[in-house]
Amino acid sequence: MSVNVSRPGVTKGNHYHMSKNEKYLVVTGVCEIKLRKVGTDKIITYTCNGKDLKVVDIPPGYTHCITNVGSEDSVTIMWANELYNADNPDTSFMPVEEGAKK
Repeated sequence: MSVNVSRPGVTKGNHYHMSKNEKYLVVTGVCEIKLRKVGTDKIITYTCNGKDLKVVDIPPGYTHCITNVGSEDSVTIMWANELYNADNPDTSFMPVEEGAKK
């Protein structure tokens, strides 16, 4: 698990994993979590905030990002099913909105 703090307007992520499963829980602030299955153009968007807690599951093979869309810092708890391995990082850059129909 890790804790992520983001300032308003900041986007993090825009990558995917082929073996790692992640779960995000926004506990403070308001964030928009977007994900898209690699090779498709459909973007799934969740708006999450600390007043209505919901866990967002990010399966392997989905490029994803999280943006603080609120006016205050956001705090997100992030869980992954495997530890980071520098020899096999399993993280590939790909913007969620790249390749998606506009």
